[in-house]
Amino acid sequence: MSITTPTLPSPAEETARRPLLPARRLLLPAALALAVLAGMVLALTMGSSQIPLWRALTAALGVGEGGDVFVVRELRLPRILVAVAVGGCLGASGLLLQGLMRNPLASPDIVGVTGGASLATVVAIGAGTAPVLLPVAAGAGALLATAVLHRLAHHTGSGGARLVLVGIGLHAITNAGVTLVIARIPVDRLGAAEVWLAGSLHARTWVHVTAVLVGAAVTVPLAFWLLRRLGALELGDELAVGVGVPVTRTRTALLVASALLAGVAVAVAGPIGFVALGAPHIARRLVGPTSPATLATAALVGALLVLAADLIGQRLLAPTALPAGVVTAALGAPYLLWLLHRMGRR
Repeated sequence: MSITTPTLPSPAEETARRPLLPARRLLLPAALALAVLAGMVLALTMGSSQIPLWRALTAALGVGEGGDVFVVRELRLPRILVAVAVGGCLGASGLLLQGLMRNPLASPDIVGVTGGASLATVVAIGAGTAPVLLPVAAGAGALLATAVLHRLAHHTGSGGARLVLVGIGLHAITNAGVTLVIARIPVDRLGAAEVWLAGSLHARTWVHVTAVLVGAAVTVPLAFWLLRRLGALELGDELAVGVGVPVTRTRTALLVASALLAGVAVAVAGPIGFVALGAPHIARRLVGPTSPATLATAALVGALLVLAADLIGQRLLAPTALPAGVVTAALGAPYLLWLLHRMGRR
């Protein structure tokens, strides 16, 4: 008796049957960009103290009462910029990974990339590493997890399904490592590790803004450059080879680009789950198969999701604040169950 594994439709197959007008490919990302901008402006006015819209906008430019300027420029604006940049990086990372693995359930937080960053960070916190170096530890952990994923997949076969299975195993190992480190970490450092693991945007500073924007400036152009090759890979390795795409090198480059994007996000905000999984699905439903417009849309949807999650976390149980990662997990888990149910009916 043989056991067959159901085949999930690839992201390309999900959207190939839906023709899309060129104007919509331009209008939808523009509308999303306006929505993100509106969310940023709204976030400037919201918090423990409400600031009227005009005063918040002028305070963001450094004009107005000293208290307003401090609250907006030093407390709210860095947090907002980090939320938008982190969400954009996660959305782009998820799109690359789902296209590479030809599996709509693939995302950095499911295949171990985020887990590697988390493990490296809690080890660094337990060792008493300076907070300014924690983003470096997270980025290094994400890259190391990606290298392990690539190596294991190379030995077992580089197909998309095998990459996902190897990634799930790697995710389980890194989660076990995080649990072990948390159990052994000094008590005085346990709070910092738990806050980071929750995916919090609390107390983000201009140092975090600089780090995430520099990382995004390096990785996002790389993602756009790889899009043409990704489109060929989504149609199958044989066709990709036929049009001159070096499959092995392209897979490696896509893995590295996706890991860098996820590592940049996790480095400054902690593991914010489900954004990298959900944003690419929403983007493909809005603008169709993989293209520059799809990547831009995935990044904008991710930015909007993280920004909205942070606002909900701040206001839902005020004055108690919930980390953005807790909100995305609460909203993302039902979405994942729905997605699995939909795939199972096909």
